[in-house]
Amino acid sequence: MRSRYVAYTRGDIDHLVRTMSVEARVDFDPIEARSIATDARWDGLEVHAVAGGGPDDDAGEVEYVARFRYKGQNRFHHERARFERDAQGAWQVAGGEANPRSAPRRVVKVGRNDPCPCGSGKKYKKCCGA
Repeated sequence: MRSRYVAYTRGDIDHLVRTMSVEARVDFDPIEARSIATDARWDGLEVHAVAGGGPDDDAGEVEYVARFRYKGQNRFHHERARFERDAQGAWQVAGGEANPRSAPRRVVKVGRNDPCPCGSGKKYKKCCGA
């Protein structure tokens, strides 16, 4: 993932194409990618989560946010990308989901006389509920 980000910062579209599976190339526009890569000011890459992708794995997933400034506006690209190894063992992006959503968190209602969820040992009404 990091090599692909660096390729964008340098405008190395050939590297981007080399590191894409055949299926992922169908939706890729190298002319648009080159335009964005050269016209943007790249501000950083944050990797939020990684699943798989180890030395013994054939697939993996990376959730990341790439921050950049384009046409005078601060922007970001948030994606959960799927990677697979090709026949030679090199990693290739195989697809992804833009702006992925996390699974909804279950909210448990705390009663006034229940123990406070902060762990103080007090009743909720005498602690965080006060």
